Amino acid sequence: MTKRTMPICCDLEQYKLIEKYAKKRGIINASQAVEKILNEI
Repeated sequence: MTKRTMPICCDLEQYKLIEKYAKKRGIINASQAVEKILNEI
């Protein structure tokens, strides 16, 4: 996995969606969910 150094910005509503995505798929935290989403696109 490549190391990402650029931060991402999102509002509270978007962050809640990321957390919901993570919980639904058994991912521990939002940053891991973002990594998974970025790898899928």
